[in-house]
Amino acid sequence: MTTSDLDAIHDDVDLPLQIVAFANAGIDLVQAAWEDESVAWDSFDLVVVRSPWNYVKRLNAFRKWLGDRRGLTTFHNPVELIEWNIDKRYLADLAHQGVPIVPTAFVDSIEEFHSAAQSFGSAEIVVKPSVSAGSRLTGRYLKTDRAAEVLASEILAKGLTTMVQPFAARIDAEGEIGTVLFDGMISHSFNKAALLAEGGQLVGGEYQEQITSVQTPDDVLVVVDAAASAATEVARGAGWISKDQQLLYGRYDVVRLDDGSPALLEAELFEPCFFLPIDVDAADRFVGAVLRRLSA
Repeated sequence: MTTSDLDAIHDDVDLPLQIVAFANAGIDLVQAAWEDESVAWDSFDLVVVRSPWNYVKRLNAFRKWLGDRRGLTTFHNPVELIEWNIDKRYLADLAHQGVPIVPTAFVDSIEEFHSAAQSFGSAEIVVKPSVSAGSRLTGRYLKTDRAAEVLASEILAKGLTTMVQPFAARIDAEGEIGTVLFDGMISHSFNKAALLAEGGQLVGGEYQEQITSVQTPDDVLVVVDAAASAATEVARGAGWISKDQQLLYGRYDVVRLDDGSPALLEAELFEPCFFLPIDVDAADRFVGAVLRRLSA
């Protein structure tokens, strides 16, 4: 499942490799757009939610679209899991299960914002909505920079919850590590260079993901395993998947805090870019996971 908004998906680096891998496996792959009202979603053997990347711009419509498809067991990951994962307040649920996350405050007023910003020991903070993608309405600021308050006010005015986090300074030099799992098994990892520059700007002046291969440290893999296990247990406990089922896919992004400890930044359980070009066998692993779903 994708979108008809070509501007949103023009840089989908996964798509060419997916098309080839699915064709080689003899699977009929249809790029169906969520906005297309003529699509009979219950007619597919499997619906893989991959790139509805304009959902933030049409959030209410997308949420209604999801709600209308609750209970369709052919959706992977399940609709109900997506509804949970679309709002980054899921991080609090994972933290409650013992997953080390980047310290995060979720605030619904400017007074709460000020209190949260001052509660962190870092000189800089990151401000963003709890529902966002592609660094939309996201900025890195000195705690004393009034622009941080302006951004928080803008987010709140849109009826969204504001997230406040300490900026992990090591990300400037080390970036973040993303790890992709298919069917509960690690497929590959990558390093993503820092996106946020000082004063609410983007590195290089525009949103541009710089991806390189990486040998993932053991302590980062421990966090990935904890996050994947917790997310799976949430899905099983809620009845979104069966007790012996894994999530079809998940991407877990980890950064190092200022003390060097790894912490989960995001668990992307719908519409993440897999960055398949980073590993020559990754597309085939993805297809393998899909085949196991189809055979089940």
